[in-house]
Amino acid sequence: MNENVMKNIKKYNWYNVTLYQFERLQELIKIEDETERTIAIAELILGNDVTNLPISEFKKEIAKLEFMKEPIPDGIPPKKIELNGKKYFIDSLLGNISTAQYVDFTNHSKSGNMAKMLSVFIIPEGHKYNDGYDMLEVINDIEQLPIPVVNSTAFFFKRQLEKFIQIFQSYSIKRIKKLNLPKETKKNMIKVVKESVDLVLSHSF
Repeated sequence: MNENVMKNIKKYNWYNVTLYQFERLQELIKIEDETERTIAIAELILGNDVTNLPISEFKKEIAKLEFMKEPIPDGIPPKKIELNGKKYFIDSLLGNISTAQYVDFTNHSKSGNMAKMLSVFIIPEGHKYNDGYDMLEVINDIEQLPIPVVNSTAFFFKRQLEKFIQIFQSYSIKRIKKLNLPKETKKNMIKVVKESVDLVLSHSF
């Protein structure tokens, strides 16, 4: 590839892809025809009509999608972000969230709606969770969040949640074993704890 094409490619990365686009992308990659699939993905991500371009220009546009072969960046999420001109803070530390946030997160996780799940942790600056702001507006803003930020926020919380649940499971089993109960009863109680933990983990992302 020539130098100009390489410069154009470098302008595009996973930070150019929003949550909304990423979820739409999951449907487009199912298109069987390779050419049709490539055109649909290019128009979604690049925002351009590529069907009427000369083949040389078309190849240059498609080359911009090379970044999609790389894994989505992951890491610790930022503490503050700005979406559609509005400031938000991200509170993804498990120890900071309220019972209401945890309950809403659990319910949203069953639906698989990532924007709703993240609305539990991404809160307008100057507000407490679900207090004095339009939740639907927040969810719409979150759909414009770059997918690496979505990824880092979601999985940072997931790792914390899994660790917390494992600690809870271990603690509960130790307590059950110390109870003055018949062996079979304790065995059944431990089974219930393990099954409950598996159920919670299966619904977290």
